[in-house]
Amino acid sequence: MLLISIQTSEVTKMHPCFHRFIRLQLEAFFTFVSFRVAVQASSSLQLKEVALEAVINFCRQPTFIFEAYANYDCHIIFRDVFEEIGRLLCKHAFPTGSPLSTLQIQAFEGLVIMIHNISDHVDGEHDSSSSGPYPVEITEYRPFWDENFKANDSEDWADHARLRKAQKRKIKIAGDHFNRDEKKGLDYLKISHLVPDPPDPKPFAYFFRYTPGLDKSMIGDYLGSPDELNLQVLKEFTETFNFSGMILDNALRTYLETFRLPGESQKIQRILEAFSERFYDQQSSEIFVSKDAVFILCYSLIMLNTDQHNPQVKKKMTEEEFIKNNRAINGGKDLPREYLSELFQSISNKAISLFGQSGQPVEMNPSRWIELINRSRNSEPFIKCDFDHRLGRDMFAAIAGPTVAALSAIFEHSDEDEIINECMQGLISVARIAQYGLQDTLDELLASFCKFTTLLNPYASAEETLYAFSNDLKARMATLAVFTIANNFGHSIKGGWRNIVDCLLKLRRLKLLPQSVVEPEIASTSSSDLQMHTRSDSGVIFPSYESSFDSNCQTSSMMSRFSHFLSMETADDSLTLGGSEFERNLKIIQQCRIGNIFSNSSKLPDDALPNLGRSLIFAAAGKGQKFSTPIEEEETVGFCWDLLISIALANVHRFSTFWPYFHDYLLAVAQFPLFSPVPFVEKAMLGLFKICLKVLSSYQSDKLLEELIFKSINLMWKLDKEILDTCCEYITQSVSKILIEYPANLQSQLGWKSVLQLLSITGRHPETYDQAVETLIMLMSDGFHVSRSNYPFCIDCAFGFIALKNSPLEKNLKLLDLLADSVNLLIQWSKNGYSDPGNNLSIASSTSSSSFEDNSKFNPSNFSMNLFIKLGEALRRTSLARREEIRNHAIVALQRSFTLADELDFTSVSCINCFNLVIFAMVDDLHEKMVEYSRRDNLEREVRSMEGTLKIAMELLTDVFLQFLKPLTENSGFRTFWLGVLRRMDTCMKADLGGYGETTLQELIPDLLRKMITIMKEKQILVQKEGEDLWEITYIQIQWIAPSLKDELFPDEDL
Repeated sequence: MLLISIQTSEVTKMHPCFHRFIRLQLEAFFTFVSFRVAVQASSSLQLKEVALEAVINFCRQPTFIFEAYANYDCHIIFRDVFEEIGRLLCKHAFPTGSPLSTLQIQAFEGLVIMIHNISDHVDGEHDSSSSGPYPVEITEYRPFWDENFKANDSEDWADHARLRKAQKRKIKIAGDHFNRDEKKGLDYLKISHLVPDPPDPKPFAYFFRYTPGLDKSMIGDYLGSPDELNLQVLKEFTETFNFSGMILDNALRTYLETFRLPGESQKIQRILEAFSERFYDQQSSEIFVSKDAVFILCYSLIMLNTDQHNPQVKKKMTEEEFIKNNRAINGGKDLPREYLSELFQSISNKAISLFGQSGQPVEMNPSRWIELINRSRNSEPFIKCDFDHRLGRDMFAAIAGPTVAALSAIFEHSDEDEIINECMQGLISVARIAQYGLQDTLDELLASFCKFTTLLNPYASAEETLYAFSNDLKARMATLAVFTIANNFGHSIKGGWRNIVDCLLKLRRLKLLPQSVVEPEIASTSSSDLQMHTRSDSGVIFPSYESSFDSNCQTSSMMSRFSHFLSMETADDSLTLGGSEFERNLKIIQQCRIGNIFSNSSKLPDDALPNLGRSLIFAAAGKGQKFSTPIEEEETVGFCWDLLISIALANVHRFSTFWPYFHDYLLAVAQFPLFSPVPFVEKAMLGLFKICLKVLSSYQSDKLLEELIFKSINLMWKLDKEILDTCCEYITQSVSKILIEYPANLQSQLGWKSVLQLLSITGRHPETYDQAVETLIMLMSDGFHVSRSNYPFCIDCAFGFIALKNSPLEKNLKLLDLLADSVNLLIQWSKNGYSDPGNNLSIASSTSSSSFEDNSKFNPSNFSMNLFIKLGEALRRTSLARREEIRNHAIVALQRSFTLADELDFTSVSCINCFNLVIFAMVDDLHEKMVEYSRRDNLEREVRSMEGTLKIAMELLTDVFLQFLKPLTENSGFRTFWLGVLRRMDTCMKADLGGYGETTLQELIPDLLRKMITIMKEKQILVQKEGEDLWEITYIQIQWIAPSLKDELFPDEDL
């Protein structure tokens, strides 16, 4: 132990002054002394402590770990010294029970020193280098063994080091593939740009020479192969050895340690020939006159090795026999007897390992030391380098897993305040490092420490959880640590938010959240007012707090908070603090500053905000939650949505960036196997409309924001349509506010459709009807905000209110008048030349009318005409209402619509379409309804009422027919159309009212026919013409419909 102590002390003293010149020697010291002593089971505890202390002393030097990483870990021919130091400290620090041993405490202190050293530099204020990318990508071939580095404009030394580390990592992966399949391993080298195209033997040689863990048998088989590339690789492989100053057996031992000599004689010959040539070229004396002499003697040594150390050989070769067997091999002369004698004794005393296996420990011996000295003469000196935070991130990534595991285990098993405090400091340092592309590490750390809070025990009752939290210092420390990380490193947390949110919800159930944590009711405030203190149903307030994590001063603040916390935990202090246990717990939670996480969410980067939102949405949907009562579930869901609202309102300026992710999470929630929409959907609707009002309170140049929020609103109510009944008052108020105060900011079709659809549905309730109808009347009366895009939705909404049973007659008549007057808007759009086929298709697809959806019936360019037919169909459906006043007024409104629409320039096709889809359909429906009533008992009043409406409809048919007579006659299908008019006249004329008597239509129809035929004759439309039968078919139809008119209208026609 004394010898080891002296050695480690001297090397430690020597390193600061001579480290530039002992690069390989220092690696050997760690490999064969410090690491080996520290891990050997045979080493005593004191010896391990000495070896470990030597390693820790190196780590205490300010730049050692950075320079060790750059000089060793980032070079293919060296061991991963830094990584092995880190893993060694983690292994010895990991506790197996309580209390901690001196060796574990010693290793823990060394590990903390290393973590702090990295974190103190990883986010230094003076580091102006770029951040990332993480990880490094190898895009082109570069020699991975070349140590010479020349900086250029596009690359600095840190980039070079990171690239070489990435190459080294790929080489190890290639080694794993090679051990399983030689071809796959070598192909991986090519895929990873570690070998050029066409292949160069040198990369393969260095791969076989310096990749740890390669199968030595496979290396030997490859090197002994006769292929041209294999022979070149063998030559380059052999040239990586420096045999200067070595005698033959030591050189051969060194050479054969790197692979297993194959059994095939020809392969052995090729390998020994390559070795002999290299040894001959580097011999320091003139003993051998040719490489053939070396080759022959190598064979002789291998035979001697087998003879001396094979137990099956009974009669062993003597020294004299060995010397005799090697006479005259050196160009016809003998080799020096002393030289051969020395070789014999060396082989006899220690065998050459000809068939060694991979993974066997390598020992330091004189030949290896000579080789090391030879390599050091040609090796580049130790690189003295400045710290770069990109390297710091990569350094910690190499030991992140064991480090987090060790810190967690020590925190769990240690009972000493000092150790716990050091764990907390280590935790914060790990978080500082992990923010640079190590989000998974940070999530792992949070998951581990959230368990220590005792808040996530699914089997404990609220009382048991509160008791455990109140009586466990570690639980309170862990809680403070978790929320401190969330406050300062939220931008780097991904899945860890789920654990944080679970802890937050448990604190709420325990009523430990202070009054400073309140939901932000900021729907009507500007972005600069988002930090006003307001209160919601969940009772949470988010105060204003400026948080900006800046390296050292912020860390000092965090550390002092933990130290202050520990000082408060003494028995005397707990007595002087006063108050109940609950009050003391509340003070601890106040130190966590939970509200700042959400009030400062605007400072989170774009890619971090969705991580927090996902956790809140999933928690609100019940994922990972257990509720004891429905009230608890409702309160929890409401609390989560309050937090989501606060996040959305604080980040309206980038709403389109993060909300698509939130919407995807809502979609995912709907697909949960056990998802229950109650009360999730209710709280969601309340929250989403708050966000919607905030978005629409100001003009948005991009309508995507509006579409995103309405997309989510529609998704929610479709999950549970009953929500439109339970929340009808709030939804109606919100929609009315949008239409009254912010209609100019409503830009998208989806927005208008959603708003008017919700207004129509929620306004059906007695308590919301008046507000909803007045809102629609105000919108349509003004007409300024009615556009081609929202016009169909206004029609649908108005029809929805008119179709309600027992709705006020006055308001229905007002809506019908507004619908008729809206034709003026169509005329205005038509005159202004607005023609938008694209919108025509999109609106058609968004409406419920089958006729409007069938765009093949219309001229796509005549958008206003299509909207007019949409209006006509709504009035046609209204003409079937149960109340006579509404039916009749609907037909009057339709009559007025056609009168106004004369300026729309009806074509013959559009006229035919209007009749087929509106007027003919209305007459047929009314006749059918009248006949249906006539077949029932005690419905004479209804029959006569429907008959009166049908009369008005027939008069409308006649008036519109005559109004558009000219374009109608221009249509090639006028004959068929005219037969349709006469058929409906005949149907009404012969209507059978059963026991209710004759229909009064028989008095009206002849007058209408007389009027139409007389005008048609006056305009020379109905005249006898050769080749046309319009006159004849009309004459025949009149005989069937109203024979009394035959003589009057056709006096000259023969019977």
